[in-house]
Amino acid sequence: MVEYPSISFRGKKYIADSDIKRKRFDVVFVSGDAYVDHPSFPTSVICRLLQYLGLSVAIIAQPDWNSDEDFKIWGEPDLFFAVTSGAMDSMVANYTSASMPRSKDRLSPDGKTGLRPKRALQVYIQKIHQLFKNSLIIAGGVEASMRRFSHYDYWENKVKDPILMDAPADLLVYGMGEAIYPHIIEWLNNKGNKNFPKIPQTVIKVKHDSWREQIKGNYTILPSIDICRSDKRVYMELTKTLDTSMKPNADILIQQHPKGDIICFPPTAEVFENEIKIMDMLKFNRRSHPIYDKPIPALEPVQFSVQSHRGCLSACSFCALSLHQGRIIRSRSKDSILKEIDEFKNHPDFKGIVPDVGGPAVNMYGWECAIGGCSRRTCIYPDICKNLKHSLKPLVNVLEAASKIKGVKKVFLGSGLRYDLIRDDEWDLFEYIIFNHVSGQLKVAPEHFDKKVLHLMRKGENSDFSLFASKFYASCRKNNKKLYLVPYLMTAFPGSLEGDKILIKKVKELHLVHEQIQEFTPTPGSLGSAMYYTERDFDGNILRVPKTKTERMKTRLKLQNKDK
Repeated sequence: MVEYPSISFRGKKYIADSDIKRKRFDVVFVSGDAYVDHPSFPTSVICRLLQYLGLSVAIIAQPDWNSDEDFKIWGEPDLFFAVTSGAMDSMVANYTSASMPRSKDRLSPDGKTGLRPKRALQVYIQKIHQLFKNSLIIAGGVEASMRRFSHYDYWENKVKDPILMDAPADLLVYGMGEAIYPHIIEWLNNKGNKNFPKIPQTVIKVKHDSWREQIKGNYTILPSIDICRSDKRVYMELTKTLDTSMKPNADILIQQHPKGDIICFPPTAEVFENEIKIMDMLKFNRRSHPIYDKPIPALEPVQFSVQSHRGCLSACSFCALSLHQGRIIRSRSKDSILKEIDEFKNHPDFKGIVPDVGGPAVNMYGWECAIGGCSRRTCIYPDICKNLKHSLKPLVNVLEAASKIKGVKKVFLGSGLRYDLIRDDEWDLFEYIIFNHVSGQLKVAPEHFDKKVLHLMRKGENSDFSLFASKFYASCRKNNKKLYLVPYLMTAFPGSLEGDKILIKKVKELHLVHEQIQEFTPTPGSLGSAMYYTERDFDGNILRVPKTKTERMKTRLKLQNKDK
């Protein structure tokens, strides 16, 4: 076990042995989540990375935003405040798709709600800026990442400014930030440089037009913030531009406003490569911090899960993951994954079960482009690109080897599979996975069954779920196994009102378990959110969009037999 970091929680302090005599820290980290020392929790990853770089770090977890003392508890850092609202956008964390307060917060002790404010990033940064006027502030996390440009806000029903307009941070790190902080530390060590930072995968706000002498190389000036707010068609074009922007060596993106221009620097290939190297270097206790008396619910299902890769090749319009992690798969080596699992035997909580080896889309472990990528970046939509090297073999090899590690009783694939990406000539590999690494239920996410709706979702419109289900259950009968499909379904998507009738019919026809139903929530950055706001699809065609509470709930209630 490694030493836990110094942390405060609602006025309560835990000081690490190595920090007892310390009067100031290099970095003070403010987070909207409870601290869980685990590689799946972003605050923990950045904290451990900063410590690996030789910096001292103290954490303020879920501070009382009405209390100055909670923010002053560790004093002013020597280098910077790092601020995140947590692993989720704080509005999504606090409210359901029906804009009702959530009954449980899985990222808080005992699932308690009310420990993070709405618009947490803005609230935290404004408080720090007020109390420590000369301190450097670095923003990061999903909320910062998804709101880095003009974005539609579902809860206020309007296009809002880039978040740096309201949250006065000096630097915003977007995407998965661990590979960026070494660049930030290098920039801080070069204090004599009067130019503004040009760090990969970061965003800054500068005085209007002040960047023209400093920006070298290719850049794209996006539609201005005011135009995006006044013209819905322009806002859709902005969203389509951003949809494929998270890739190495893309253009620098600039969005102008009289109050300040937003400059977004793209990632580099080196940054993406280093993400995976850093994942292999850092050590975690895989436990909640001992400051807490109550468990953190989000830890239990993933305590001994393993992240196999980053990125997602999907172009799903309801998801903004590509804007956060990009559409390039960065896979860890088989040896590094096996080494991590082998170390579990030394953990006092490990009982021999690995609940998941996965990433944003499990099938995609080991997938890569034969030509190194292209400008389209729609590798699997509407069809799988001929240049994509895709197979279940890398995943199967990892699962087989992990199962043979001493002390490991079972390795599961808890995060499910993209059924529409399974090759016909690899059905034997799929059978191996489901009969050896699935616990009774295979999670799949068809989302919908109407082709028109799937086209709008940009997901699996050419797939045949009925055929897949038939083959799946035939395999179960042949092998004398009793497994079930658990489909994730989405209702209330823009343009889905007529197609939802097909969804209801198919669920009944196939006798599907349908507890996993979610109403589409327009989250910042996604193409689906732009469709909801503009009431047009990505080709400019007018859509009928369910917006009232009654319209949005109608299909889900019928699926759950609560509305005959």
